[in-house]
Amino acid sequence: MSNKCAVYARVSTLSQTNENQILSLKRLAAQMGHSVVAVYEDHGVSGVAKHKDSRAKMLADARSGKFSSVFVASIDRLSRSVPDLLSVVDELNSLDVQLVSEREQMDTRTPLGKFFLTILGSISSLEREIMRERIAAGIARAQKQGKHCGRPTKINESVEKAVTLLRTKGVW
Repeated sequence: MSNKCAVYARVSTLSQTNENQILSLKRLAAQMGHSVVAVYEDHGVSGVAKHKDSRAKMLADARSGKFSSVFVASIDRLSRSVPDLLSVVDELNSLDVQLVSEREQMDTRTPLGKFFLTILGSISSLEREIMRERIAAGIARAQKQGKHCGRPTKINESVEKAVTLLRTKGVW
């Protein structure tokens, strides 16, 4: 079997970076005797989104036999949806591509590994749902207190710019 591997990293917002994940995974791959032939990064993509551009490219390259292993920092970086996670892992297993998760350290090709994968996927999904509930509750509380939530409208931004301009010119 080839020692060629891929690294896949994902962050949920555009303000975050995949750099720490990638550096750590490259180091782990080297320690395990693998050479990284491709790095796939998704930026600003939710863990529950079914389509992730770089992940889709990674799976396409796996189908073409470009590598024999995929390294991820954590199972939840691959997906936060249990059905989607299991689908991706099943496809990798059917292609004889090993999934290496730095955090969970499990072999997803064994029955016990698949069991733990399902449990961890469920925990990840639950974690995301609890976070969504907390955010929704916080927004509802703030709105009840009369606070505006969300982006300012473009009209408000334009009015503020106009007022500022008028004030700087001494008109208002």
